[in-house]
Amino acid sequence: MVDAIYEKLAGALNARSTSLPSIVCNEFFDFINCLYTPEDAAIYVAMPLGLSTIQEIAENLPATDLKKLAHDLEIMEDRGLVHIADRDGVKLYEALPLIPGTVEFHMMRGIVDEHHKKLTVFLRAYQRAVGKMYASGNPPQMHKSAPGRTVPIDKAIDPRTTIVPYKELKELIMQTEYISAGTCVCRHEGALLDKPCTKPVNNCMLLGESARFSVNKRFARRLTREEAVKIIDQAEAAGLVHTYAYTTGDYLKPLCNCCQDHCMIIRGIKKSPVPNMMVISRYLVEINNDDCTGCEACVSRCQMEALKMVDGILTRDEKRCIGCGLCMWACPTEALTLKPLPASKIPLKS
Repeated sequence: MVDAIYEKLAGALNARSTSLPSIVCNEFFDFINCLYTPEDAAIYVAMPLGLSTIQEIAENLPATDLKKLAHDLEIMEDRGLVHIADRDGVKLYEALPLIPGTVEFHMMRGIVDEHHKKLTVFLRAYQRAVGKMYASGNPPQMHKSAPGRTVPIDKAIDPRTTIVPYKELKELIMQTEYISAGTCVCRHEGALLDKPCTKPVNNCMLLGESARFSVNKRFARRLTREEAVKIIDQAEAAGLVHTYAYTTGDYLKPLCNCCQDHCMIIRGIKKSPVPNMMVISRYLVEINNDDCTGCEACVSRCQMEALKMVDGILTRDEKRCIGCGLCMWACPTEALTLKPLPASKIPLKS
């Protein structure tokens, strides 16, 4: 009976998530049990896509007490499972995606305890199981389900990670009113598994309404624009790739600073024979060999191994360059520049 509601939950999560799929297997049940009680799962499954009233949710639940349902939804919001919005004095409820979404909110506080260690172990086991399923050449079918009305979407959501060079990222931050930051989920998971990272960890950022929500629920702390720029300065110096993600409904806007040691997305991109096809990349690095001294300071900065020396000359593999610009930070002669890719720029929204 419990497994049956979690099977339904998998379909409801797939209708919302743009990253990790929910595939029914033993590892999925172990992992999802750490986040959702059977009661949580039943409510989540009953929630229509997008914002909905409590009456619309209750229509999909048997013999529902609205007062108790409102209380349960508030508790779920405190745990990062749903978001509650106020529109002209009316409360509207939205089920949050799994990743990016609930997992990030759950881990951003940086708590170290047995529950979070258990969650991390089960999450990694589930990720490995999903990887094996897809590597088998016979990927499983993903069921998607959500009751109620259809939510119109003006444009398709590209699930790929967007690479954001430093200059563009700074401009985005300076145009954003509300910014928050918490513990990096990936590096926190490393610490929970006794594999700590030496890179800065308090730089998992959110922008706009999702940032306001994260601060109100104490998942993260609010930043001034100046504090946010300081954080990305530290990330740039540490050689972290700045990435930005889009999700359905344009509500969640995670801004990550990623390393290949702990970020599963960056690791997956690096394993690809053509990394720049795995991301939304707006730029390619260009090399001015007249200015290049061959110091190789940039080579170790490239997480995709797109730069290497060939017969004493610095070369770039176009298929591996994701246009992050980290190599430019290390160049003492400014021999590296970012060249815009034609018709590829996707505007960032705050």
